[in-house]
Amino acid sequence: MRLLNATTYTFREFRQRESRPRYAILSHRWFDEEITYATLNFSELQDSDSRSPQIDKIRNTCRVAREEKLEWVWIDSCCINKDSSEELNRSINSMFKWYQEAEICYAYLSDVVSLGQEMATFKRSGSEKDSEWFERGWTLQELLAPREVKFFDMKWVFLGKRADLATKIESVTGIEARFLDGSEAFRTASIATRLSWQATRKTTEEEDMAYSLLGILGVSLVPTYGEGKQSFMKLQQELLKSYRDESIFAWTIMGQGLPRHDRPWAQDQWGLLAPWIDCFKNSRDVFTGEMLERPAGGIERIAGGVKFPMPIGEFNYEPWYALLSSLLPPLVGAYIWWGVKAYRHKHQQEWSLSLNCRKKDRSGEFKWIQVFLCRDSHGDEFWRRCRCGDLGLTNRRPPTWNRWPRTKDITIIQPTGVWWSVETEPSASRH
Repeated sequence: MRLLNATTYTFREFRQRESRPRYAILSHRWFDEEITYATLNFSELQDSDSRSPQIDKIRNTCRVAREEKLEWVWIDSCCINKDSSEELNRSINSMFKWYQEAEICYAYLSDVVSLGQEMATFKRSGSEKDSEWFERGWTLQELLAPREVKFFDMKWVFLGKRADLATKIESVTGIEARFLDGSEAFRTASIATRLSWQATRKTTEEEDMAYSLLGILGVSLVPTYGEGKQSFMKLQQELLKSYRDESIFAWTIMGQGLPRHDRPWAQDQWGLLAPWIDCFKNSRDVFTGEMLERPAGGIERIAGGVKFPMPIGEFNYEPWYALLSSLLPPLVGAYIWWGVKAYRHKHQQEWSLSLNCRKKDRSGEFKWIQVFLCRDSHGDEFWRRCRCGDLGLTNRRPPTWNRWPRTKDITIIQPTGVWWSVETEPSASRH
């Protein structure tokens, strides 16, 4: 970790966590032409006649740190050598921990002017909109990870601490105050809820919508810029390997709907894994269920989709048909067997899959969440998610190993050949 001395404006690397000094850390919305590791000029920072928004931001960060008896600061725009892909990858996976271990975080809202009016704390200058800082993908972890966050306006006037402003921040971000004021660790929120916090935010690089969530979700990935929305699919696959939180499947289609792909499916049909993070916009109120053990160990991402080991009794009644046909003459029994299979295949086209996660119904009672599956033409073992704009609610608990020891693997197919319409966004900085 490379830190900047708050007095001399010189860098020093601390490779061992044990030898790392106390430091302050900056969270900010990047300006155009930020001062980087390659362009930082120590003498320019020390020269009081040199002025620019970029220089003043570094100077004021260091000034506030010195006032709080902190000798070192970390600023992402200049403390990472982005010419080194190895250092950049390591920094992306370490950044959450660096914010978490900082003595304090300064959140600099460069578009806010404090007018002394409590209701306008986070409003942009000359606008009713809240600060752009709350819209960026990377600033989500910078809000949640540090032990303490202090907010400053564009003139470095102190606005307040995160804990004291928790209710106001909740109204802006949708993150419940209990996760902001220290009452409850934010990682107790379901995966779907945490993804919902990011779903309305933006990043300049499309892949950063996934990479900026690594620390919040407690997983690691090797960043690969250029793969676009595939980065979010990789993130979901990593979450499947790391957790048993089935709220990852509790999403609904939003906005322009589902992207095009090479399967002849209806427009509201997809796999279990969401195509993009905006599908979680309405998942804020999804809660994890009891940590039930799914039959045969759980759910697994496989080539072509997601494998779900399901109890035979959930949707397959063929053992009863087999018993009946065995009591009849062979030819009659065979006709009954194949007749029932054909009838089931024709008429049992949809099935409700209960997930191990819950949300409240209109009366405030917790119910299990369901997604709807349609039989695929490949046979009984292959299904796809349908009615992706809806989630069902039921009192029916998800099946567990103890209740249903006999299982059958089904595969919920994930689309292939997905392609997205090209979306353009005005040039902006990373944050």
